[in-house]
Amino acid sequence: MRDVNRIPRWVWWMTAALLVIATFDLPYGYYRFLRIVVFGFGMVVFFYTWDHNRIRMWPLAFVGMAFLFNPFVPTHLDRSTWFFLDIGAAILIVAHLVSVRLRPQESIEPRD
Repeated sequence: MRDVNRIPRWVWWMTAALLVIATFDLPYGYYRFLRIVVFGFGMVVFFYTWDHNRIRMWPLAFVGMAFLFNPFVPTHLDRSTWFFLDIGAAILIVAHLVSVRLRPQESIEPRD
């Protein structure tokens, strides 16, 4: 597993903010831009958190989010469904930030 702390925290906040802004009625170009940003973010976090030796939920959640917001083969859902998916993805991103990035780092010194 690579060190996810190398990705700046503002990337999490910016992506979550873009998802919350998407709950408003905006031009279609914004949603295309949002798909690219969320897909890229999800794939980067997936590659930084993936561990070949263990299956964890965070990498699977982010790769699922990346495929849902995939800009190459878009998922066509109605507006009310995307509202909940945008809010859910923003919550997922903030939950990952709080639980993984902002928690105190564990010491690697042996306990007595």
